[in-house]
Parts: sequence; structure tokens; C-alpha cells
Amino acid sequence: MRKAILFLLVLASILCMGLMPAVCAEKTITDMDGRTVNVSVPPEKVVTAGYYMPACVMAALGVGDKIVGTGISSGGSSVLYHNLTPTLVILPAINALPKLGGGRNLNVEATVALNPDLVILEKDCAGQGDWTEGYNELIKKLSLFNKSVPLVVINNPACSDHPSPDSVYKEITIIGELFDKQNRSQEIINLLKDEVALVTERTKDIKPEEQPSALIMSLQAGMKGSEGTLAYVLPDYDCGTLYPEITKIKNIYAGKTREYMSAEQLLALDPNAIILICSSDSLTTEKLYTSDAYKALQGLRAVKEKKAYATGLLETGRNNAGLEFPIEMLIEAKAVYPDRFKDINVGEQLTKHCKALYGLDDEQIKELKKVLFLDWMDKEGF
Repeated sequence: MRKAILFLLVLASILCMGLMPAVCAEKTITDMDGRTVNVSVPPEKVVTAGYYMPACVMAALGVGDKIVGTGISSGGSSVLYHNLTPTLVILPAINALPKLGGGRNLNVEATVALNPDLVILEKDCAGQGDWTEGYNELIKKLSLFNKSVPLVVINNPACSDHPSPDSVYKEITIIGELFDKQNRSQEIINLLKDEVALVTERTKDIKPEEQPSALIMSLQAGMKGSEGTLAYVLPDYDCGTLYPEITKIKNIYAGKTREYMSAEQLLALDPNAIILICSSDSLTTEKLYTSDAYKALQGLRAVKEKKAYATGLLETGRNNAGLEFPIEMLIEAKAVYPDRFKDINVGEQLTKHCKALYGLDDEQIKELKKVLFLDWMDKEGF
């Protein structure tokens, strides 16, 4: 009898070490939509969908190899994906994985066909019109398969009227629980909080009347749909203006929605500084300074004083910077307040960030900066 019991214990141990991980543990997770989900942990086959944070966090947790398919919104970028050149520095295998449709248009049938044991969907809903309805419909469809393919929903900060980094920390916490990586997820959160504090501590005493004006925009000359205009300007809480209470950026554009603007409209605004977010012309500041297409804008104060800065491929959509959002905030804050951040080298900060989060070496980080069009920071000592 003792031998039989011992045999059964050894067999159970073997199964839980990898042969049948799904029978080893089940965890109840409350996701950011308030849904209660039972998940076998740790999951071995994961589909990440919606936006970029799930895959970013999984890479930082060291479980990026569990991703078997991705459904990423076509707009935007992060250290894992972007819409121009595949970034293969952090998760080299991800480019070969099945692409399942972007954002709320995830192909449910193709997702289920991969037989994943978990789908993590990052939802973006605020200010997007019918996007909220589209995500809700997607969640309903995926929920039909909840017993065989559990769905965990996380909401990016843009799902809040006044976004806070706390939403990001909540996303990381939930994903850490899913993979039993609570200690590592807390390390990631602490690192990000320290990086956010680099901005907060230097801007907290700035009064509204002391804030120089800035314009967050995407260069659009000659692009389809933008005929007769030169730039696409953004309101607060959208893309690079997601955390204005922290960066203390005074957005000179007071509108509530994105707007195409002509040279005359932009010259009338005449901001102290310009922050370029991603379009093919906005990856660097070069075209703004030198291209004949933007000659009409070279009378802008920020252009004449060389106070235009680019966030490269960190942004093309709401909160697509992933875990790199504190770096984006540093770029913006230093652009507007160079004296307050003169001792902060953002290029060096990005290097430290990538080493601590992803374990990249110097050569990998150099390549990553180049691919993301952020190598200008090292070249200019920014």
C-alpha cells in the first residue's frame, strides 16, 4: 500500500512539473472589467490581443515564449511591434506568430483554433466612438468559449477620463498573477514608479501660469486624407498628452478631438515647443526643419529655436507606448522644461530601462533605439 501511495505521489509530481500543467492549479482572477475568470496557472499557450501591454509585460516577466498568436491594433507601436519595421530585438519569434486581426477586430475563430489556454485582451475605449461597442461585442464572442479558452480583460489608461499610471500598474499586477510572477511584477511596477517620479518630482511645483505652451502633432503633408493641411494635432489625454497632470504640458491646442490643421492655423498657435508623434514624416524632426513640404512652418518659434522633439515609434495611438510610457513622459517633459531636466540623459535612461525590464545588452539596445527612431537622443546627448 505504501509503495502504491508513493507511486501516485511521484506520478502527480511529474504531471505538475510539465506533462499536464493544466491540472496542477486553477486561479480565480477578477479582471479590469470586473469579470471573474478561472484560469489554469501558469498558462502555456497565450494569445495577446487588443493593444501592446500584455506582450510587453509578458516579455518583462520572462514568459514571452508562451505567446502563440497576436491580435494587435494596426495603429501604434511599442518595443515589441510597430507598423513599419518588425522589431525583433526583444521577442524575436513573435514576428512569425499568427496575426489574428487588430484591436476590436480580433478573428475569434482563428484565435480559438490555436487552442490557447488563455486570451489576454487589452481594451481601449475612451473617446473612441463605436470602439467601445466593438470591444464589448468582441468580449461577448470570446466569452462563449470561456470554459475552454478563458478570457482576461485589462483596460489601458485611455479607458479613463483622466488617465493615471495606476491603470498600468493594475494591468501588470493582473498579468503577474496569471503567471505566478507576483514578485517580478512588483519589481517592474517599482521600476516604472521610480521613472515616473523622475518627472513628478521636477514638475510638481509648476503653476499653470508658469507652463510654456506645447503642441503635440503628427506631420501630414501630402498624406491621404490630409489634403491642404500640414499636421494632425492632438488634445489632452490622447497619445503623447496622456498624463498632462504629471508632465505639466500646457497644450496650446484647446480642442477636444484630433484635428487637421493648415500652415495658417499652426502659425496662429505658435507654441513654445513641438512634440512630434509617429507618422512617416514625424519619426524625426528632420523634415520639419528642412523639407520644402513644411517650409511654411519654419516660421514657427519652436522650429526657429530648434525646440521640436520626436517620440519616434513610441506612439501612434492612445497609450501604445507599453511599458516605455515613462520614457515618453521624460522626452516630453525635458522638451518643455530643458533646464529642470538638464542632468537627465533620456537616452541613457532608456538604456537602463531596457536592461532592467528585458535583460537586453548594449548592442541589442542600440539596435532597438535605431529601429524605434530614438537613437537621436544618444546622438544629441538628450
